[in-house]
Amino acid sequence: MKNISATKKLARMTHQLANQTLKALATGLLLVAAGTASAQAYPDKSKVLRIVVPTGPGSALDLLARTHSKALSETAGLNVIVDNKPGAESVLGVQTVLSSPADGYTMLLLSSSMVALNPVMIPKLPYDPLKDLTPISTISKAGLVMSMGASTTFKTTREFVAAAKANPGKYTCATASSTLRMACEYLQASAGINLLIVPYKTTAAAMLALASGESDVIFADAGSMIPHWKTGRMRGMMSTTTERMPSTPQLPTSREEGLPDFLMGAWYAFYFAAGTPPAAVQSMREILNKAGDTQVVKEALSSFGHEPLRMVSNDIVTMTRNEIDTWKNLIRTNNIKISAD
Repeated sequence: MKNISATKKLARMTHQLANQTLKALATGLLLVAAGTASAQAYPDKSKVLRIVVPTGPGSALDLLARTHSKALSETAGLNVIVDNKPGAESVLGVQTVLSSPADGYTMLLLSSSMVALNPVMIPKLPYDPLKDLTPISTISKAGLVMSMGASTTFKTTREFVAAAKANPGKYTCATASSTLRMACEYLQASAGINLLIVPYKTTAAAMLALASGESDVIFADAGSMIPHWKTGRMRGMMSTTTERMPSTPQLPTSREEGLPDFLMGAWYAFYFAAGTPPAAVQSMREILNKAGDTQVVKEALSSFGHEPLRMVSNDIVTMTRNEIDTWKNLIRTNNIKISAD
Protein backbone atom coordinates (compact mmCIF):
# COMPACT_ATOMS: atom_id res chain seq x y z
CA MET A 1 0.00 0.00 0.00
CA LYS A 2 2.85 2.32 0.85
CA ASN A 3 4.35 1.76 -2.59
CA ILE A 4 1.03 2.53 -4.30
CA SER A 5 0.59 5.73 -2.25
CA ALA A 6 4.12 6.87 -3.07
CA THR A 7 3.53 6.17 -6.75
CA LYS A 8 0.34 8.27 -6.74
CA LYS A 9 2.13 11.10 -4.95
CA LEU A 10 4.95 11.04 -7.47
CA ALA A 11 2.45 11.08 -10.33
CA ARG A 12 0.69 14.12 -8.86
CA MET A 13 4.01 15.94 -8.42
CA THR A 14 5.01 15.13 -11.99
CA HIS A 15 1.68 16.41 -13.30
CA GLN A 16 1.96 19.63 -11.30
CA LEU A 17 5.54 20.18 -12.53
CA ALA A 18 4.43 19.62 -16.11
CA ASN A 19 1.62 22.16 -15.73
CA GLN A 20 4.02 24.72 -14.25
CA THR A 21 6.49 24.17 -17.09
CA LEU A 22 3.77 24.61 -19.69
CA LYS A 23 2.56 27.80 -18.03
CA ALA A 24 6.10 29.21 -17.90
CA LEU A 25 6.66 28.30 -21.55
CA ALA A 26 3.38 29.92 -22.54
CA THR A 27 4.25 33.07 -20.59
CA GLY A 28 7.67 33.21 -22.26
CA LEU A 29 6.14 32.84 -25.70
CA LEU A 30 3.67 35.62 -24.94
CA LEU A 31 6.52 37.91 -23.83
CA VAL A 32 8.50 37.14 -26.99
CA ALA A 33 5.44 37.78 -29.11
CA ALA A 34 4.76 41.04 -27.30
CA GLY A 35 8.38 42.13 -27.79
CA THR A 36 8.23 41.24 -31.48
CA ALA A 37 4.95 43.10 -31.89
CA SER A 38 6.43 46.10 -30.10
CA ALA A 39 9.48 46.10 -32.39
CA GLN A 40 7.27 45.73 -35.45
CA ALA A 41 5.10 48.62 -34.25
CA TYR A 42 8.02 51.07 -34.53
CA PRO A 43 7.70 53.72 -35.70
CA ASP A 44 4.28 54.60 -34.35
CA LYS A 45 2.93 56.94 -37.01
CA SER A 46 0.69 58.65 -34.47
CA LYS A 47 3.80 59.96 -32.70
CA VAL A 48 5.89 62.93 -33.79
CA LEU A 49 9.44 62.25 -34.95
CA ARG A 50 11.61 65.21 -34.01
CA ILE A 51 14.82 65.96 -35.90
CA VAL A 52 17.02 68.19 -33.76
CA VAL A 53 19.40 70.40 -35.75
CA PRO A 54 22.18 72.06 -33.69
CA THR A 55 22.52 74.91 -36.21
CA GLY A 56 20.26 77.73 -37.36
CA PRO A 57 17.81 77.95 -40.28
CA GLY A 58 19.45 78.07 -43.69
CA SER A 59 22.53 76.12 -42.65
CA ALA A 60 23.63 72.96 -44.47
CA LEU A 61 22.32 70.79 -41.64
CA ASP A 62 19.00 72.60 -41.61
CA LEU A 63 18.53 72.17 -45.36
CA LEU A 64 19.45 68.49 -45.14
CA ALA A 65 17.07 67.96 -42.22
CA ARG A 66 14.14 69.63 -43.96
CA THR A 67 14.75 67.70 -47.17
CA HIS A 68 14.79 64.40 -45.28
CA SER A 69 11.78 65.46 -43.23
CA LYS A 70 9.78 65.79 -46.42
CA ALA A 71 11.08 62.48 -47.78
CA LEU A 72 10.34 60.64 -44.51
CA SER A 73 6.79 61.95 -44.56
CA GLU A 74 6.28 60.88 -48.17
CA THR A 75 7.93 57.45 -48.01
CA ALA A 76 7.06 56.31 -44.48
CA GLY A 77 4.04 58.42 -43.58
CA LEU A 78 5.81 59.88 -40.55
CA ASN A 79 4.88 63.11 -38.80
CA VAL A 80 8.24 64.88 -38.72
CA ILE A 81 9.23 68.25 -37.28
CA VAL A 82 12.62 69.98 -37.49
CA ASP A 83 13.74 71.60 -34.25
CA ASN A 84 16.62 74.07 -34.57
CA LYS A 85 18.77 74.33 -31.43
CA PRO A 86 21.79 76.46 -32.44
CA GLY A 87 24.47 77.57 -30.04
CA ALA A 88 27.57 76.57 -28.09
CA GLU A 89 29.28 74.81 -31.02
CA SER A 90 26.32 72.36 -31.40
CA VAL A 91 26.47 71.40 -27.71
CA LEU A 92 22.98 72.75 -27.04
CA GLY A 93 21.44 70.59 -29.76
CA VAL A 94 23.27 67.46 -28.65
CA GLN A 95 22.26 67.98 -25.03
CA THR A 96 18.64 68.46 -26.11
CA VAL A 97 18.65 64.97 -27.57
CA LEU A 98 20.56 63.41 -24.69
CA SER A 99 18.00 64.80 -22.23
CA SER A 100 15.08 63.39 -24.26
CA PRO A 101 13.73 59.82 -23.95
CA ALA A 102 15.85 57.33 -25.93
CA ASP A 103 12.74 55.89 -27.56
CA GLY A 104 13.52 56.44 -31.24
CA TYR A 105 11.39 59.57 -31.65
CA THR A 106 14.10 62.20 -31.15
CA MET A 107 16.75 62.12 -33.85
CA LEU A 108 19.87 64.26 -34.23
CA LEU A 109 21.50 65.40 -37.47
CA LEU A 110 25.19 66.21 -37.11
CA SER A 111 28.17 67.07 -39.26
CA SER A 112 31.48 65.29 -38.74
CA SER A 113 32.92 68.31 -36.91
CA MET A 114 30.44 67.83 -34.08
CA VAL A 115 31.62 64.30 -33.38
CA ALA A 116 35.24 64.35 -34.57
CA LEU A 117 36.42 67.95 -34.10
CA ASN A 118 34.48 69.07 -31.04
CA PRO A 119 36.17 66.47 -28.78
CA VAL A 120 39.52 67.86 -29.88
CA MET A 121 38.81 71.59 -29.96
CA ILE A 122 36.40 72.13 -27.08
CA PRO A 123 37.89 71.67 -23.60
CA LYS A 124 35.58 69.78 -21.22
CA LEU A 125 33.08 68.89 -23.92
CA PRO A 126 29.97 67.77 -21.98
CA TYR A 127 29.30 64.75 -24.17
CA ASP A 128 31.28 61.85 -25.57
CA PRO A 129 30.14 61.20 -29.16
CA LEU A 130 31.53 57.66 -29.07
CA LYS A 131 29.62 56.73 -25.92
CA ASP A 132 26.60 59.02 -25.67
CA LEU A 133 25.36 58.81 -29.27
CA THR A 134 24.25 55.88 -31.43
CA PRO A 135 24.90 56.42 -35.16
CA ILE A 136 22.03 55.47 -37.44
CA SER A 137 23.40 56.21 -40.90
CA THR A 138 25.46 58.74 -42.81
CA ILE A 139 23.64 60.52 -45.62
CA SER A 140 26.17 62.64 -47.50
CA LYS A 141 29.63 64.18 -47.70
CA ALA A 142 30.94 67.48 -49.05
CA GLY A 143 34.11 69.46 -49.42
CA LEU A 144 34.53 72.97 -48.06
CA VAL A 145 34.89 76.10 -50.14
CA MET A 146 36.47 79.40 -49.21
CA SER A 147 34.65 82.64 -49.97
CA MET A 148 35.47 86.32 -49.60
CA GLY A 149 33.17 89.31 -49.29
CA ALA A 150 32.41 91.49 -52.28
CA SER A 151 34.14 94.40 -50.55
CA THR A 152 37.50 92.67 -50.91
CA THR A 153 39.48 93.08 -54.12
CA PHE A 154 41.50 89.86 -54.26
CA LYS A 155 40.97 87.79 -57.39
CA THR A 156 42.77 84.68 -56.14
CA THR A 157 43.63 83.02 -52.85
CA ARG A 158 47.31 83.51 -53.67
CA GLU A 159 46.77 87.27 -53.75
CA PHE A 160 44.96 87.18 -50.44
CA VAL A 161 47.68 85.09 -48.79
CA ALA A 162 50.34 87.54 -49.98
CA ALA A 163 48.39 90.48 -48.55
CA ALA A 164 47.77 88.65 -45.27
CA LYS A 165 51.48 87.93 -44.90
CA ALA A 166 52.24 91.61 -45.40
CA ASN A 167 49.55 92.68 -42.92
CA PRO A 168 49.39 90.24 -39.98
CA GLY A 169 46.07 90.36 -38.11
CA LYS A 170 44.42 92.75 -40.59
CA TYR A 171 42.03 90.28 -42.18
CA THR A 172 39.25 88.40 -40.41
CA CYS A 173 37.98 84.85 -40.79
CA ALA A 174 34.36 84.23 -39.72
CA THR A 175 33.45 80.98 -37.95
CA ALA A 176 30.31 79.35 -36.58
CA SER A 177 31.36 75.76 -35.87
CA SER A 178 34.39 73.64 -35.09
CA THR A 179 34.78 72.84 -38.78
CA LEU A 180 34.79 76.48 -39.86
CA ARG A 181 37.08 77.51 -37.04
CA MET A 182 39.49 74.68 -37.82
CA ALA A 183 39.46 75.78 -41.47
CA CYS A 184 40.54 79.27 -40.41
CA GLU A 185 43.22 77.86 -38.10
CA TYR A 186 44.39 75.38 -40.74
CA LEU A 187 44.60 78.15 -43.37
CA GLN A 188 46.81 80.18 -41.04
CA ALA A 189 49.09 77.22 -40.39
CA SER A 190 49.26 76.13 -44.04
CA ALA A 191 49.80 79.60 -45.51
CA GLY A 192 51.94 81.03 -42.70
CA ILE A 193 49.61 83.95 -42.08
CA ASN A 194 47.93 85.54 -39.07
CA LEU A 195 44.16 86.16 -39.24
CA LEU A 196 41.70 87.55 -36.71
CA ILE A 197 39.27 84.68 -36.13
CA VAL A 198 35.76 85.91 -35.26
CA PRO A 199 33.10 83.48 -33.97
CA TYR A 200 29.39 83.88 -34.79
CA LYS A 201 26.42 82.02 -33.36
CA THR A 202 25.25 80.60 -36.69
CA THR A 203 26.65 80.10 -40.18
CA ALA A 204 23.96 82.44 -41.49
CA ALA A 205 25.18 85.18 -39.15
CA ALA A 206 28.78 84.61 -40.22
CA MET A 207 27.81 84.85 -43.88
CA LEU A 208 25.88 88.04 -43.22
CA ALA A 209 29.01 89.50 -41.64
CA LEU A 210 30.95 88.63 -44.78
CA ALA A 211 28.28 90.04 -47.10
CA SER A 212 28.19 93.31 -45.13
CA GLY A 213 31.97 93.71 -45.17
CA GLU A 214 32.31 93.10 -41.44
CA SER A 215 34.46 90.03 -42.11
CA ASP A 216 36.72 89.00 -44.99
CA VAL A 217 36.91 85.20 -45.27
CA ILE A 218 34.65 82.26 -44.52
CA PHE A 219 34.64 78.52 -45.15
CA ALA A 220 31.46 76.48 -45.61
CA ASP A 221 29.93 73.82 -47.81
CA ALA A 222 29.22 74.82 -51.40
CA GLY A 223 25.45 74.49 -50.96
CA SER A 224 25.43 77.25 -48.37
CA MET A 225 27.71 79.48 -50.45
CA ILE A 226 26.27 79.25 -53.97
CA PRO A 227 23.15 81.39 -53.30
CA HIS A 228 25.38 84.19 -51.98
CA TRP A 229 27.66 83.96 -54.99
CA LYS A 230 24.68 84.39 -57.25
CA THR A 231 23.68 87.61 -55.51
CA GLY A 232 27.22 88.97 -55.80
CA ARG A 233 27.49 89.55 -52.04
CA MET A 234 30.47 87.21 -51.86
CA ARG A 235 32.54 85.18 -54.28
CA GLY A 236 34.12 81.75 -54.23
CA MET A 237 37.90 81.53 -54.03
CA MET A 238 38.90 77.85 -53.77
CA SER A 239 37.83 74.39 -52.61
CA THR A 240 39.67 72.45 -49.92
CA THR A 241 39.61 69.23 -51.93
CA THR A 242 42.13 67.25 -53.96
CA GLU A 243 40.11 67.65 -57.16
CA ARG A 244 37.72 70.36 -58.35
CA MET A 245 34.24 69.62 -57.09
CA PRO A 246 31.49 68.79 -59.62
CA SER A 247 29.21 71.40 -58.03
CA THR A 248 31.86 74.16 -58.29
CA PRO A 249 34.10 73.30 -61.26
CA GLN A 250 35.06 76.96 -61.65
CA LEU A 251 36.87 77.01 -58.30
CA PRO A 252 40.54 76.04 -58.16
CA THR A 253 41.58 73.62 -55.44
CA SER A 254 43.77 74.53 -52.48
CA ARG A 255 46.60 72.68 -54.20
CA GLU A 256 46.21 74.85 -57.30
CA GLU A 257 46.42 77.91 -55.05
CA GLY A 258 49.73 76.80 -53.57
CA LEU A 259 48.36 75.10 -50.42
CA PRO A 260 48.70 71.38 -51.18
CA ASP A 261 48.33 70.23 -47.57
CA PHE A 262 45.18 72.24 -46.86
CA LEU A 263 42.47 69.61 -47.34
CA MET A 264 39.16 69.57 -45.46
CA GLY A 265 35.71 68.12 -45.89
CA ALA A 266 32.69 67.04 -43.91
CA TRP A 267 30.22 64.19 -43.72
CA TYR A 268 26.73 64.20 -42.28
CA ALA A 269 24.87 61.57 -40.25
CA PHE A 270 21.74 60.92 -38.20
CA TYR A 271 22.05 59.82 -34.57
CA PHE A 272 19.91 58.63 -31.67
CA ALA A 273 20.86 58.96 -28.03
CA ALA A 274 22.72 55.94 -26.69
CA GLY A 275 20.31 53.41 -25.21
CA THR A 276 17.78 53.62 -28.03
CA PRO A 277 16.43 50.09 -28.74
CA PRO A 278 18.49 48.38 -31.47
CA ALA A 279 15.29 47.43 -33.30
CA ALA A 280 14.37 51.12 -33.57
CA VAL A 281 17.86 51.99 -34.83
CA GLN A 282 17.67 49.30 -37.52
CA SER A 283 14.15 50.29 -38.55
CA MET A 284 15.07 53.96 -38.83
CA ARG A 285 18.18 53.10 -40.84
CA GLU A 286 16.02 51.26 -43.38
CA ILE A 287 13.54 54.14 -43.46
CA LEU A 288 16.34 56.67 -44.03
CA ASN A 289 17.78 54.56 -46.84
CA LYS A 290 14.42 54.58 -48.61
CA ALA A 291 14.16 58.33 -48.12
CA GLY A 292 17.66 58.70 -49.57
CA ASP A 293 16.52 56.94 -52.73
CA THR A 294 13.83 59.53 -53.43
CA GLN A 295 14.22 62.08 -56.17
CA VAL A 296 13.69 64.96 -53.74
CA VAL A 297 16.71 63.94 -51.67
CA LYS A 298 18.89 63.14 -54.68
CA GLU A 299 18.15 66.52 -56.27
CA ALA A 300 18.69 68.34 -52.99
CA LEU A 301 22.08 66.74 -52.37
CA SER A 302 23.16 67.68 -55.89
CA SER A 303 22.03 71.29 -55.44
CA PHE A 304 23.87 71.46 -52.09
CA GLY A 305 27.08 70.20 -53.65
CA HIS A 306 26.89 67.00 -51.61
CA GLU A 307 27.57 63.41 -52.62
CA PRO A 308 25.52 60.52 -51.18
CA LEU A 309 27.28 58.55 -48.45
CA ARG A 310 25.85 55.52 -46.66
CA MET A 311 27.67 54.01 -43.74
CA VAL A 312 26.25 52.24 -40.69
CA SER A 313 26.92 52.24 -36.95
CA ASN A 314 30.19 50.34 -36.51
CA ASP A 315 31.79 51.90 -39.59
CA ILE A 316 30.75 55.38 -38.47
CA VAL A 317 32.23 54.81 -35.01
CA THR A 318 35.51 53.61 -36.55
CA MET A 319 35.63 56.57 -38.95
CA THR A 320 34.93 59.00 -36.11
CA ARG A 321 37.63 57.53 -33.90
CA ASN A 322 40.16 57.70 -36.77
CA GLU A 323 39.27 61.31 -37.55
CA ILE A 324 39.67 62.33 -33.91
CA ASP A 325 43.19 60.88 -33.98
CA THR A 326 43.91 62.61 -37.29
CA TRP A 327 42.84 66.02 -35.99
CA LYS A 328 44.86 65.58 -32.82
CA ASN A 329 47.97 64.84 -34.87
CA LEU A 330 47.28 67.76 -37.24
CA ILE A 331 46.83 70.20 -34.36
CA ARG A 332 50.02 69.02 -32.71
CA THR A 333 52.06 69.08 -35.93
CA ASN A 334 50.91 72.57 -36.96
CA ASN A 335 50.79 74.09 -33.46
CA ILE A 336 47.15 75.02 -33.96
CA LYS A 337 45.43 76.67 -31.02
CA ILE A 338 42.45 74.76 -29.66
CA SER A 339 41.06 77.38 -27.28
CA ALA A 340 39.43 80.62 -28.29
CA ASP A 341 41.21 83.88 -27.55
